Amino acid sequence: PHSWDREAIQLVQTLIPKETVLFIADAKISFDSFRNGMTATVNSKTIITVNPDTREASLLFSYAKEVSDSGALDQDEKPEDVPVDSITDVYTVSQLKQKAQETPEPFFGITYSFISKLDLDSSVSKVIKTRFLLVYDAQSCTNQLCPGRDQVFSASTGFDLLVDFTDHTGTLHACPLRSPVTEKVLGCTTEEFTSLTDDERTTMKWKFLLERCKIHVKVLQLFILCSGMRGMVLACSLADPGEVKQHMTGQTHL
Repeated sequence: PHSWDREAIQLVQTLIPKETVLFIADAKISFDSFRNGMTATVNSKTIITVNPDTREASLLFSYAKEVSDSGALDQDEKPEDVPVDSITDVYTVSQLKQKAQETPEPFFGITYSFISKLDLDSSVSKVIKTRFLLVYDAQSCTNQLCPGRDQVFSASTGFDLLVDFTDHTGTLHACPLRSPVTEKVLGCTTEEFTSLTDDERTTMKWKFLLERCKIHVKVLQLFILCSGMRGMVLACSLADPGEVKQHMTGQTHL
């Protein structure tokens, strides 16, 4: 391997997980058929700065540390702790907020609410995000010809939206709607979404925006947020009017 490959590998092996901020300039981004996804590859032009002495790096470290210590990252990566079909408890938005204040452990529920924010017609970069991951393991492959052996970083691309939903009791803001749930909700892949015209994205948006939906949600305490909670969308579909009427009986009418 090239000398910069060895240097990058040696550098990565010295990094302390959850204690290091990296600033990476001039990494090559390309599709890797071996990994079936986008990857960032270091080369002779790449500059990696460890723990740069900047305000942005300090703020990023502080935020990431707080989120990591709260356990929120682990919760985000495994939203479907239970099968969606097994979730049966129905809540209003205010009941979700109240229970989140009283319950330290994550809980699951259904709410029949209107989607009040769904920015599908924003720029594609705000709807579809790429996440990078350090993946190199010096023990995993000793074959110099192994495909992707010089790849220090792996990247995965998927939907990453923040949606609001509202009922007659209030609004739950900035609820993550991520892959693979988003693909099921929208009925399209990231590749298909990218190829849509602006008008087609707007049409897709208005299929759900301000419509009553049946939303399966996972709620967890997250005190780093102003609301003190986060609601993660596990499933979402247009609600059946008869089903809504049944569950709205006894509640304040809109």
